[in-house]
Amino acid sequence: CDMVGDTDEEFAENERRFPLADLPEMPGRGGAFWTEPLMGVCVVGVLCTILVAVTSGVSIGPEATQPQQIALALVWAEAAIAVVSTAYLLWGNAGVVHRSEQTCYPIPPEVEECLRRSKSLDNLKNIPGPQDSPLQGSYCVRCLLWRPRNEGKVHHCNVCQRCVTGFDHHCGVFGRCIVRANMPCFMANIGMMFAGMVTAMVAVMTSSAINPEKFEIESNGG
Repeated sequence: CDMVGDTDEEFAENERRFPLADLPEMPGRGGAFWTEPLMGVCVVGVLCTILVAVTSGVSIGPEATQPQQIALALVWAEAAIAVVSTAYLLWGNAGVVHRSEQTCYPIPPEVEECLRRSKSLDNLKNIPGPQDSPLQGSYCVRCLLWRPRNEGKVHHCNVCQRCVTGFDHHCGVFGRCIVRANMPCFMANIGMMFAGMVTAMVAVMTSSAINPEKFEIESNGG
């Protein structure tokens, strides 16, 4: 079996021998894939609610100062960035290697034999590809596809049950793999948390409720 298989004729021949539709389904997601994101959603939601509420409480009203109004706009923007970043982390499928003609063919002979005989692939290890092929770095015997070479660390996650490129770590808070493609969103979430805290603190510190000038006016009026 030709392990390069990068021409239309070779793809067609491989698909005639074993069509994509006949491949077993992708591995089922691990239970934590569905439960872990609940923690991330709760953390982001609660923090956004608290920080926006605190900032709004001291920044809305006729006595609100310009810095407080700026802080209110900032904290809403920071909350929006956090929400959008979380949504992309959860549903962006960043770095996931999908099945296609380019990634599934050619099927290694030992894998094709097991599939034709309906034998388990559990005893097979991932199969290295040709050294000169950028698309066929290694063949995952769980996803049944070729993982690319030179795309950073390629890893099959036991929770997500998918192969991803540019792997950094699996996040137990958001329940997703953090890879090169979604790392900016992951870092943005962390950054917005600290930025929101600073923004809320500045709003409180400049609040008229703790403004010495207001206290002096109230004292004189009394």
